[in-house]
Amino acid sequence: MPRNPVPTRDPSRKRAFSVLFLVVLFAASGCNSLGSRPPSEPGEDNGFLGWHFHAPFDTSEVKTVFVYFKTQTLHRDLQLQLIEAVQKEISKRTPYRVVGNPEQADSILSGTIIYANRNLIVEAPTNLPRELNASMSVTLDWTHNPPTEAESKRGPTTVAETVNFIPEVGETTSSAYIRAITSIAQQIVDMMEVPWFNDDDVR
Repeated sequence: MPRNPVPTRDPSRKRAFSVLFLVVLFAASGCNSLGSRPPSEPGEDNGFLGWHFHAPFDTSEVKTVFVYFKTQTLHRDLQLQLIEAVQKEISKRTPYRVVGNPEQADSILSGTIIYANRNLIVEAPTNLPRELNASMSVTLDWTHNPPTEAESKRGPTTVAETVNFIPEVGETTSSAYIRAITSIAQQIVDMMEVPWFNDDDVR
């Protein structure tokens, strides 16, 4: 009875494993550059395992924030919704503490809703609106409390958002404004990652 032949290793398979090993090794050697700067120099504060990860929000000058918005539009409740949305976003994403009294705050985040309106985009055959958009623009500034001389001379920053909504599926102007306010609040806190003032402003 003939014996079963001894299986032999496929050379192409061996080469494939060798190539895969080299690719993994090369990728691992390049991962150290993600999310950090090069290793610190001798004598420098070595941080975590010799690498420095920088916090996105600076608390060296500011630890508390008072938030206040007003409106120049006919929608008198939008500024209250914006105040609440910004306060929640600050509390959720930053190390800053929101306070309800400006006298207890290291900084003031204030602004004005200068524009809030809806516009028709698509009209149905019945002459009813099928798709609209809601737009909102806000001017704002973030300063020390009290503001420095440089901050007092600085112009405000403008943040805007436009969202589409479809009444036929149950969306309303109010729900569209809430979406716009949520987006604006997120943009504002994104901007707070880098302080709107610097060492020259403090002097």
